[in-house]
Formats: sequence, structure tokens, C-alpha cells
Amino acid sequence: MVLGAFSAYYIVGMVPVSTPEAAWFLFLSGACAICAMILPGISGAFILVLLGKYHYVLEAVNNRDFLVLVIVAAGAGIGLMTFVRLLSWLFNRHRQLTIALLAGLMLGSLRKIWPWKTTVEEAALGASGKAASVPSNILPGQLDVVVLSALGLMAVGAALVMAMHFWAERKTAAS
Repeated sequence: MVLGAFSAYYIVGMVPVSTPEAAWFLFLSGACAICAMILPGISGAFILVLLGKYHYVLEAVNNRDFLVLVIVAAGAGIGLMTFVRLLSWLFNRHRQLTIALLAGLMLGSLRKIWPWKTTVEEAALGASGKAASVPSNILPGQLDVVVLSALGLMAVGAALVMAMHFWAERKTAAS
């Protein structure tokens, strides 16, 4: 779980880079993006942003560049088939460890959706050398309605998940 949490925390904090536009990299980008869509807490679109291919693929959609789209889709298809088999194998052989890793991924990815942020520094992005603001998570300054609402919704969400888990276990035990 700790490994998953640290991995997701690191991944969602990465800064997008400049990458090649070669077919092999487009294929790999599609495969990585689809794998991220299967995993909880990590967005496939975000992986494409990190790999520097989100806008490139979006332009391919707008320009109807079917060669690029077919290469990315082929990568996604092969990646999906491969990753689903890997996850199935992991669940069959190491169920508790796999669930712990996936829970860690969700926990670590909370860094990206944390609602209270501030800009703390400027950073150079990739080979382009462009400067951009880097957001940093902070604790809320005061306990106001917004903070209490966020905490309340978090508690409701946790309670719903626990209730569904309890209900599913009772239903399974009854049958």
C-alpha cells in the first residue's frame, strides 16, 4: 500500500515533458494511458499530458490524422489486453497485496485533487525551458463552511463505501 501511495503521489506531481512523435512512442503512450484508465486514481488523459502527447493526440482527432489515431488505439488495445491479464494474474495469485497496492494508488493520487493549493515557485518545463507556476498543497487557512462541507462530503463518501462493503459481505454470507 505504501509503495502504491508513494508511486501515485510521485506520478501525479510530475511535470509534463517534451517527447518524440515517433510511432513507437505513440504506441507506448496509448498503452500507458489505457493502463492508467484501468487503475484507480490515475487518469489516462493525465498520463498522456505527462508523456507530452495529449495535445498531439487531440490535434490528430481534430485534423482527422487517422494514422496517429490508429497507432495510439493499437497501443491502447494491446496495452489493455496485456494489462488486464496481468491484473487478473495478480488478483488470482496475490489478491490482498494487489488490493493494498491499488488502495495505495488511490491514496497517493489525492495529491492531485486536494482542493487547497498555492503557487510556491517557478519551474522550467522540459527542453522548452518555459517557466510555469507550480502548485503546492496547503492546509485550509480557517475552518469555514467550505472546509466543513468538504469534510462532511468526505465522511459521507467513506460511510457509503463502508456500508456497501458491509452489505455485500452480508449478502455473500447469506448465499
